[in-house]
Amino acid sequence: MPYNINLWEDDKGVDQFIRLSKFSAIGISVLAFSQFVLRKLFGVKKFRLVEFVFWVFFEITLMAFVLSLIYQYDGVVFWPFFLECLHYASLVIIIPYTISLLIIYVIQLRQKRNIKSNLSSITDLIGIPDENNAVKLSIPVNSLLYFESADNYVAVNYIDDNKVKKKLIRNTLKNLEIILDNAIVKRCHRSYIVNLKNIKLIEKVSGKFLIHVKNSDVVIPISANYIPQFKTHMY
Repeated sequence: MPYNINLWEDDKGVDQFIRLSKFSAIGISVLAFSQFVLRKLFGVKKFRLVEFVFWVFFEITLMAFVLSLIYQYDGVVFWPFFLECLHYASLVIIIPYTISLLIIYVIQLRQKRNIKSNLSSITDLIGIPDENNAVKLSIPVNSLLYFESADNYVAVNYIDDNKVKKKLIRNTLKNLEIILDNAIVKRCHRSYIVNLKNIKLIEKVSGKFLIHVKNSDVVIPISANYIPQFKTHMY
């Protein structure tokens, strides 16, 4: 069993079942605290792949730390015991988390397919979903200018009747970045996603790259982290 917990005490039957149940309850409590308290505290609603991997490692470390504090016995140095707990916790958790990772991948794949299914081959519409993946706005791809973060909403900026209009949709740029086709829109800043079809020009000013949007006076910066994604559009 994990941590050889069945050998830690000379018990059996009901007593051993209660002790092992306590071990499981601690593990479940740590995961529940991580998923329902810490994620809410840090405002984490959905994970991208890299973020998910880091969060899994964090949960494994947290679980090993808590179990080390609770089950450490006299004569045992804490940190070597913690490293042993970390090793076993990784082995125990890897299977359910691998399954979770596959589920996340399938869900994201379905989300992309659902959004793309809203594209019309005739009018070339793009569907903009809310946080529940319900499409709230469908507009021609060529009319979409850019997305801008607005607290818990995303401001969709687009052209309608030759005027720039804005509609707020409850979602995050992170979600839209995952769901929408990267060949059409691309993240350029923590607060902006721009429609590649409506980039008028990209200029370099004082070492910074700026995007000028068609049919608008708006100038959008490209953050250093996102410059590599725009190299094919700048050179």
